Order: sequence, then structure tokens, then C-alpha cells
Amino acid sequence: MVTLNNHIHYIGKHNTGSMADDPDVAGKVPKKLKRKYDTPERAFGAVITELRLKQGLSSATVAHQVGCNPGYMSEMEHGKRNPTFKVLKAIADVHKIKLSVIMARAERKHENCKKKKS
Repeated sequence: MVTLNNHIHYIGKHNTGSMADDPDVAGKVPKKLKRKYDTPERAFGAVITELRLKQGLSSATVAHQVGCNPGYMSEMEHGKRNPTFKVLKAIADVHKIKLSVIMARAERKHENCKKKKS
């Protein structure tokens, strides 16, 4: 029989965020993801993904700290969305890095890509 007490106990024990953050469900995320850098957007996405993984943060956590939707953050990381300056600055602030450094890293990644699609 479900009572208020055992329901609250269950929620408290199992409500730890997204199921995707649970290693038993999603598996372990590799330290380095294989990403294409053939467009500036993909190169930028690769840089912010690397920063996030280096800090051991989930995409949803960074999205929350930045103030955007986790789906939007995922699309930025995959080079499918172009963030506003406000979002770019918030990403840099979350990672405690200058925005110019993020942009320079993305530019280098794109410039060093063998199959560029400007």
C-alpha cells in the first residue's frame, strides 16, 4: 500500500535529476567525444562540450546554470544552434573562462580541420 510517507521516501531516494545523468542508465561518458569541426558552429560546440566534460558536468547542469533549455544546449554543442551573445557570455562565465578564449579555441579547431565547410 502506498502511503504519503513511503512515497516521499521513494521520491527522496530516487529523484536525483535526469535519468541520463545516471551511469547505470546512460553508461559512462568518455573523456573525449569524437566531434567534427568542419563548420565554425561545430567547432564551437566541440569546445564547449570539452569544457563541460573537463569539469565533469552534465549538459543539463550547464544549461540550468546558463539559463537555457537542455535541448538548446545540446543543439549548441552539436553545432545546430547559434547562441546569442548573452548565452555565449553565460557559457564562458559558467566555465570561468574568457569568451575570447573559447572563440579562439573554436577558430583553431575549425582552421585545423581537413574538410572545412565554411
